[in-house]
Amino acid sequence: MNELKKYTLTFHYSKNYGAFLQAFALQNKINSRIIDFIPKWSFFVGKKAEKYPLIFRKFIGIHRSKKYISTFPENKNITLAQLNTDICNKRESDKEIVFIAGSDQIWNPKCIQNLTNEYFLNFTPDSCKRISYAASLGMKQWPKDFEQLVLPMLKRFDAISVREESSVPYLTSLGLKNVVCVCDPTILHKGDFYKEQFPATKVYKEEYAFVYKIREQIPKAVQEIFPNKVITVDLQKRKTLVSVTDWLSYIDNAKFVVTDSFHCAVFCILFHKPFLVIPNQSTGKGMNERFATLLGKTSLEYRCLSCEESTEQVLEKLNLPIDWDYVDVILEEWRTYSANWLKNALEG
Repeated sequence: MNELKKYTLTFHYSKNYGAFLQAFALQNKINSRIIDFIPKWSFFVGKKAEKYPLIFRKFIGIHRSKKYISTFPENKNITLAQLNTDICNKRESDKEIVFIAGSDQIWNPKCIQNLTNEYFLNFTPDSCKRISYAASLGMKQWPKDFEQLVLPMLKRFDAISVREESSVPYLTSLGLKNVVCVCDPTILHKGDFYKEQFPATKVYKEEYAFVYKIREQIPKAVQEIFPNKVITVDLQKRKTLVSVTDWLSYIDNAKFVVTDSFHCAVFCILFHKPFLVIPNQSTGKGMNERFATLLGKTSLEYRCLSCEESTEQVLEKLNLPIDWDYVDVILEEWRTYSANWLKNALEG
C-alpha cells in the first residue's frame, strides 16, 4: 500500500502569529502538506467584506501578490502543495489521499464569507477521506442560512473534531455523529519543541511586561500595573510586528503577559508564563468560547479579566500562583487524547 498523502487547508498565509503556528504545528505532527490556497483580496474579511460584498465575491481565487499578502520569514518552514498541479491532476489513487480542514477559524462565516466550498472541503472527490482537526466556528452557533448551506458538506466528512467544547453539542444537534473536541494544534507539541524550532536570537537584560493585542483595548486598570518597561506588539499596527521567533521569545522571557489573543495565551501556558486574558468585546463574543475551553480545561479561568475590575483586583489575579505541574498533567492528557484521535481519523 502506498503512503497516505495528507493535505491540510487552513489560514497558513495570514500574517498572524497564531495562524502560522497552528499550521506549522499540525503539519509537523502529521507530516502533511498545506494547500497553498490564498483567497484573492483576503484582507476583505469581517466588516470590510460585509461593506464591499461584490468586490469580495468578484476577486475570490488564488492570489500570491506580496503587495497584499506579506508573510513572516518563518513561512519558509511550511511545505506547500499547489491545488491544481499537486492534487487535482493526480487522483489515480484517491483512496490514499486525505484532506484535513485544519484548525483556526476556518468555519467562522465572518472570516470565510462565501468560501464554504473550499474550507468545508466540498471540492474533493467522494473517494477521498475528509476530516477536520480542531476547526473553530468562531461563535456558539451559525446563522440559519449558513447552517443549511454547510450541513450537507459536513455530512461528507469521515471524522469531525472541533476546538471549542460548545461546538460539540451544537453540531451534534444538527445530526452529525461522533463530533469531539480536541486541543489546538499548537498544544500537540510541548513548549521545548517551539524553542528548538525557533531558537531565540535576543538577550534580555531588563525585566519587562509583554502586551500582545489583536483588537481589544487594554483596560486602564491593567495599564496601571505595568512596570517601567513594556514591549507591545499590536497586530493592527504593522510597524510593531516582529518575526515569529521574536514573538515567541517575547512571551518566554517576559515577567508577565497581557493579551486578547487565544494563541498567545496558549504559549503563555506552554512556557509557564504568568498571564492575563482580555476577552473579546468589540467583535462577536462567541469568539470567547475558545478561551472558555482552554482556560476551563486547565482550571485557569480566573486569568480572564472583566472590564469592571480594579487595579487591585487585577494585581491579585496576576499574582495568584499557578500550579504548573497540574497544568502540564492536564495538557499531556489532552495532547495524548487529541493525537490518538487524529491518528485514528487519518488511518481508520
